[in-house]
Amino acid sequence: MTFYTLLSSIFSYFFTIIIYLFIFGVIRLIYLDVKKMSRFEDESVNVSGLETAALRTMLSRSHAESELKKRYMIYGHAMIGRNKSCDITLREKYISGEHVRIWHEDGEWYLEDLGSRNGTIINGQRIRNTVILDAQDQITLGELHFVFEL
Repeated sequence: MTFYTLLSSIFSYFFTIIIYLFIFGVIRLIYLDVKKMSRFEDESVNVSGLETAALRTMLSRSHAESELKKRYMIYGHAMIGRNKSCDITLREKYISGEHVRIWHEDGEWYLEDLGSRNGTIINGQRIRNTVILDAQDQITLGELHFVFEL
């Protein structure tokens, strides 16, 4: 066995392992994405023990440019932003990576702006602290407008 034959065998095994790791990584990402998205797309899901609410999308200037759903379901809590790690990912240029957090606690729904650059507006008022949400509150994130529904 020559040196080049040995080197060729080592490279072929090495690249085969890399290809299998790549395929495994792609399958894992697809699984995690489907698992995450199914939590927010299926409105008929009855998640026992968790309070549910929704953000209904209202038409805005950037609505046609964004890939928005008509309604985003919130089960107990949700992080909203541009990052893929957020529970609700909004691909819009005026949304921060982690823009707001919504959660249910002690019978109330809360919204907290997480220091977003373009801010959060509720019913025409820019918020800087945690606020309690009521049904039909209008929430503006960047140029996107939502209605909070219970």
